[in-house]
Parts: sequence; C-alpha cells; structure tokens
Amino acid sequence: MTEPARAGEPYRRARAAGRAGLAAIGLAIAVMLAVALLGPSAAVPDLGGGGPPWSLRGAPSDLLVIQLTWAAVIAGGLGVGAGLYALRRGWRPPRGILLAGTVAAVLALTLVPPAGSTDVLNYAVYGRIAALGQDPYVVTPAWLHRLADPVGELAPLAWRNAPSVYGPLATWAQLAASRLGGASMAGTVFALKAMTGLAFLLSALMLDRLAGPDRERRIRVHLLWSLNPLMLWHVVLGGHIDGLGVVFLVAAFLVMRRGGVVAGLVAGVLLGAAAAVKAPFVIAGAGLAWAARRSAATFLSMVMGVSAALVTAYATQGPEAFGNMVGKIGAHSLADPWRVITDVLGLGAEPSTLEGQLTLGVAFLIGLLLCWRLPPVPPGLDAVRPALAWCLCWLLTSPVQHPWYDALLFPLLALMPAGRLDGLLIARGAVTSLIYLPGAIGFLMLQPTGLTRWIAEVYRPWIAPLASDLIILCVVVLGLAGAFRHSRTPAPADG
Repeated sequence: MTEPARAGEPYRRARAAGRAGLAAIGLAIAVMLAVALLGPSAAVPDLGGGGPPWSLRGAPSDLLVIQLTWAAVIAGGLGVGAGLYALRRGWRPPRGILLAGTVAAVLALTLVPPAGSTDVLNYAVYGRIAALGQDPYVVTPAWLHRLADPVGELAPLAWRNAPSVYGPLATWAQLAASRLGGASMAGTVFALKAMTGLAFLLSALMLDRLAGPDRERRIRVHLLWSLNPLMLWHVVLGGHIDGLGVVFLVAAFLVMRRGGVVAGLVAGVLLGAAAAVKAPFVIAGAGLAWAARRSAATFLSMVMGVSAALVTAYATQGPEAFGNMVGKIGAHSLADPWRVITDVLGLGAEPSTLEGQLTLGVAFLIGLLLCWRLPPVPPGLDAVRPALAWCLCWLLTSPVQHPWYDALLFPLLALMPAGRLDGLLIARGAVTSLIYLPGAIGFLMLQPTGLTRWIAEVYRPWIAPLASDLIILCVVVLGLAGAFRHSRTPAPADG
C-alpha cells in the first residue's frame, strides 16, 4: 500500500466520526424540539395557552418524556465528543453548514415552549411583579398568585415563596419581557426566550471572531458552544438567564484583546454587566485581570469599570437585591458533588462547616493546579486560561450548581486548545443535566415506575454525585501529570 493510501485511511475514519457526530447532534436537537412540540408534560410547563411559543397538546406519557429527554442529552454529549475527536484527527466540516445549523436550531428552539426546567416561568413572574410596581427582591410570587393574576397563577410551586436572587440586569430584562408579554405567561416567556436566543447567537459570532482565522479553532468554537446540544437545551430551549451573562462576558474578552486603558475600562464595564445578571460571572474577571497585569493603568481601569457597573446596577435596587444573592451562599442543589460524603457522615442537607471548608480548600487547590498546568492559549487570548481555571474550580466543587451554569464554562473551554478536559467536561455536563430531567414536574408527582424510581433512588443520590467526584479526581490527576493536552494534532483533511 502506498504512503498516501495509508495516510488517507485515518482521515476517512475521522470524516466518518465527524459526520456521525453531526448526525447525533442533529438527532439530539430534533428530539429536544419534539419534546417541546408535544406540549405540557413532565418536561414542558404549561404556559396557559396562546402563542408563540407554539406547541401541540399531545399529552405524552411521563415515561416517554423521560426517555426522550435522556436520549437527547446522551446523544448530544456523544455527538459533541465525536465531533471533537474527528476534529483533532483532521476532519474539517464546512463552517457555513455549522453556522446555518446554529441559526436554524436557535430559531426553532426559541419558537417552542421551554423544556427541562421551570426557571423561565420564575423569571416571567418576577418581571410581572416589577411591571406592577412592586419589588421582586421583596415581594414573592405567592403575592401575585393570590391576586389571581394570569401570570401569577402559573407561578411554579417550588419558588412561589422565594423572592428574586438574580442580579439587577436580569431583573431589568425580566421587566422588559413582562411589558412586551403583558398579562400572558406565554408572551412573557417567549420574549425572554427571544432575548436569550439572540444573546446565544451573538455570543457564537463573537467567539468565532475570538477564535481567529484558524479553521480548526473556529470549528471547535461551534462544536462546544454554537451547536452543543447541552447548551442549546439549557440556554435556548430552557431560556435560562445565564445566556445574557455570557454575551456580556464574551464581549469583555473581545474588547480586552485590543489592550489599553480604554479597552480595560470597557471590558470591566461588560464584566460588571455579566455579574449584574448572575454574580458568579465575576469569577471570570481573574482572566481579565491577568491579561491586564503588565499595565497598571489598564488594570486599574478594568477594576474601575467592574466596580462602576456593579455599584450603578445595585444602586437602582434596594439592599435586598444584594442580600438575597449573598443568601444563596451555603445552599445545596441536587448536583452537589459533596452529597455522598455528607450523607455518609450524617450531616444532612443543611449547610455545614465541614462542607464549606472542603469546598473552599479543594476549589483553591484545583484553581492553582489549573493555572499551573492548563496548556498555553493562542496569542491574544491570555485572559482565557486563568478565567477557565478559576471558573472551572468553582463549577467542579460548588455545592450549588446546575447544568445551565456551564454556560460560564463552555465559551472559555471553546477558546482553549483541544485537550482531555473536553471529554471530562462534556461528560460532567451530561451527568448533571440528567439529574434535573424531565424538569417540569418533580419525580414525586410522577407515577413510581421502575425508571423513575431508579433515577430518584439510585442515579440522583449516588451515581451522579460519584460521577462528579470521579471527574474532580480525573482533573486533579491530569493536572498533576501535566496531561491536559493531547500529544499531537494531525494535518487537516477537508470533508
């Protein structure tokens, strides 16, 4: 066999893997769309009729919905993994197809009801409270529900007695959506989803620009963000407000790349805006600070920009806005990676000193390890490496985490060189996503079938936390071994 023939076979395998990956991504998006189109179910909350968003009222069974949502997440994770595997081995799909697929997916998922979570309904309720002249940081959705308000009547039960914990900029977006949607839950939710869908597309375009002219890096951005079903599910279909934070964060990195005092100031303001949507976005400021380290003037202007944006935003609200956000510290979620340890020690679900110490200690050590061992980034992206290090150490170890929090992670990961973190973090995103599915109705409200019982009694309390702990261990081992980056990247092969 000739040398060209021997060289061609690996590329044919890479193309096959890449095309299989795109097919799996397409299948995942199609299943997500089908779940939403079936209408109110265990995954899709009832918006009270009207539209957009539009759906059928197919009344699917709980078991079918659970199977479809799990299939979408698993197929999506495998598809992204296969695409990245093929990309490292020379597969280069046409970028135009990826962009067109992104636009089509975002448009389709925006026009259907949310699935997998009821958070966007909470946003709508808080926006309605603000539109009626009340303070959503003080007044709870229960007040709106007691008024028999058309939006308040559909307030999710889990958050009915909780005031808003979101930043002022998120509240302004919710208020704007409420004024657009009026006294309609469907109309308000659609306005919110349109905002996050547009933010998702803008983030994709800016990430494409940050990736530069290198074709492999641009395709990587679209696999890990634009066409990543895990992000499309939570940010676009689910309408999570994290998508608004991402667009400000990515814009901050784009501006900071120019350098200089003015760029530092503007980047700081944009970072402050992201943190005024959700506070954890400020962690990425470690990367911007590192990028500005060589110029005291640039560093100070960046700090001034962040401070000015946050002070201005929170000054428009009462002290409860800040207090509610701080009150989230020490809480737990279903995806708590320390759950197995606290259960074994009999600490229960309440915050404990031991868990706080574990979280802070392990997060700090992982952050230092990642700063030391993460591979170097391409020129002009100095801010990405430390931002990823500190955001990742928080996302891995925090007792309060949800799969949509990964909207902070994947844009940064997409700008890094290919490495073994890719597979680990895709797996982590899938594992945590499955914890919260089907998402609209709690398992206690479902018929206790074998599958739901297994999810509630085995997967949630044991398998998922142990998988999260294993991923933390793998990150530490790879860091100590200096093995985050793959050893080689072959020459590209089109197709």
